[in-house]
Amino acid sequence: MTSLELKWLLTALLGGAGCGLAGFILVSMNLPFMGICLAHAALAGAVLSYFIHTPTLPTALVAALLTAALIGPLADKTRTHANTMMSILFSLTLGLAFLGIGLLQQQRSDVLSLMWGNLLLVRWVDLWPLGAAALLPLLLLSLLGKETKAVLFDREIARSSGIHATAIYYAMIAFCGLTVTVNLNVVGGLMLYSLLTNPAVAAFQLSSGYRSVIVLSMLLGTLSALGGLVVSFVLNWPAGASIVLVSSLVYAISLTVAGLRSAPPWNREGPEP
Repeated sequence: MTSLELKWLLTALLGGAGCGLAGFILVSMNLPFMGICLAHAALAGAVLSYFIHTPTLPTALVAALLTAALIGPLADKTRTHANTMMSILFSLTLGLAFLGIGLLQQQRSDVLSLMWGNLLLVRWVDLWPLGAAALLPLLLLSLLGKETKAVLFDREIARSSGIHATAIYYAMIAFCGLTVTVNLNVVGGLMLYSLLTNPAVAAFQLSSGYRSVIVLSMLLGTLSALGGLVVSFVLNWPAGASIVLVSSLVYAISLTVAGLRSAPPWNREGPEP
């Protein structure tokens, strides 16, 4: 295995595990659309970095975290459901991203690769934030297991029980924003949503235990990323699109397995008349 192949393999492992874990958090909170909202906010921040000449990752991360921080207060003050507010911010950040891309005179190809994903842009130094995005939320879920489980179940009940629900809630959203941002150049802002959602939803189809769903979400996320990487190499397809297709296949298989589990046992004597 060459150094380049090892780098891509580690990227798929860390990115897939991190996205699977972030997807578990978002799906558990019934906020799966936040994934696509944060992805496009990070994309808009990345485009902005080319205009103000700042590093892409910090600027994209600030944009994602700022968007996440605005959703709750804006939804509460305007009496708008959080999902509706996410739709509004999603359309705003998507419009800003495309406006920036249209106004760019140079480096447009680099920005477009952030939309579709490009493994060629991954550097060895990028593995550190990928690893942090997978490790930090895992530590939070492990060290504050009861508290995070309560917040994921119901924030109001957790707050009434004396848990610092708001702090834990925003910490989990912040980690999801970090995961989205560091995976932009691998999967792409327009397709990252599938890697955040499909493995986690598939894990919920296959298991009901809290810990087992977490582990399975990370495993299926890794499987989706690695499988997409293999398909990309074999068929010479874009990496981001290949990962999306494999993650969708993983979800379809989970639905089939879940359906077979719930189906009645085969009646060997044939159907009743």
